Amino acid sequence: MHTVASYLKLQLGRALTSASLTTMLSYVCCSLLLAVVAHPGAAFGEMVFRCPSCTAERQSACPELTEACAEIVREPGCGCCPVCARQEGEFCGVYTPRCASGFRCYPQPDSDLPLEQLVRGQGRCGRKVDTEPTAEHREQSGE
Repeated sequence: MHTVASYLKLQLGRALTSASLTTMLSYVCCSLLLAVVAHPGAAFGEMVFRCPSCTAERQSACPELTEACAEIVREPGCGCCPVCARQEGEFCGVYTPRCASGFRCYPQPDSDLPLEQLVRGQGRCGRKVDTEPTAEHREQSGE
């Protein structure tokens, strides 16, 4: 089996020196790398995931809510069925119902593996923390 370099040597003849062949291969590799970096969507295709719509047929298959909820949300992921939103302090995660409005699912502060906690549903619903810098913070940091 011939390598790419030996194939190019055969095709281009003996006129090319080893140094010029190496230079040409470097240019080709750099060009391909630049094309992939500049247009990653063209190289790997656009990966878009959309949930199927919640049709009346899908919603008719949902179980009835058996309890009174302070807030009703859709099932996690692409679910269409109504479920009770998790309240402050309740366990939550990637595959559990969402936290109620004004709350967010956070891993335990002392967790060594925070993402694993969220995947396992071991986070807790807590008040959303404002991550925008305050005016006082901007003054102190010189922004």
